[in-house]
Amino acid sequence: MLKTEIAASKAHLNRIVAGSVIDVELLLPATSKRVKTEFVGLLDGQFIVLNHPNPKRLGAALDFLKEGAQVIIRALLEHSGGQIIAFKAHIKSVTVHPARLIFLHFPDTVQLIKLRHHTRIPTLIPAQFSASDHTILGVIKDISLTGLLFEMQEHANVESLKESKCSLTFNTKDKKAFQLNGQVCSIKQEGVALFLGIKFESEKGQIEAVLKDYLIDLSTIESPAQQES
Repeated sequence: MLKTEIAASKAHLNRIVAGSVIDVELLLPATSKRVKTEFVGLLDGQFIVLNHPNPKRLGAALDFLKEGAQVIIRALLEHSGGQIIAFKAHIKSVTVHPARLIFLHFPDTVQLIKLRHHTRIPTLIPAQFSASDHTILGVIKDISLTGLLFEMQEHANVESLKESKCSLTFNTKDKKAFQLNGQVCSIKQEGVALFLGIKFESEKGQIEAVLKDYLIDLSTIESPAQQES
């Protein structure tokens, strides 16, 4: 489970670094649209400023990005050991001059989501596994601060992979190649699928970068009654 703390907005919002990438979920009448943009800054107690997302990524949702619309904001705090700040807010205004910016009403509260080391975030990230003479395509099924679970269909000589050094290569949301290094610590077969438990040997900053890029996979904000204290 994620450990969530409800706190005064100012205490945590001031920890978001200007220029950092954040996840914006625009709540639509029947669904939602999630895109990445940049955090510009804030004026305490009055408003928060975001860079306007790329209109091409918004698609038809662009028509709903206007005054009064509700959004959910998520941001990974830099050098925090995997802490995520999240809050709901309404759009105060959208400007086009002198720059395309979004102004949000200041939220009453925010959530500080603390990713414990064993917290696993479900993902479906296509990746290439490489170890010694093996190069295998598969999917990263979940990821935590300390490791991940990799699913593949190829079974040849997999027992020899246990305890071996390995790397996982995949594309970020911006189609850039990214690599994480680790060690195979477990092998489990379920039907025709084979699962490798991999412990990270990469720097924490690299792992946080992956969490930031795939923040879209985190569950939406729960109501206070549903949250874990």
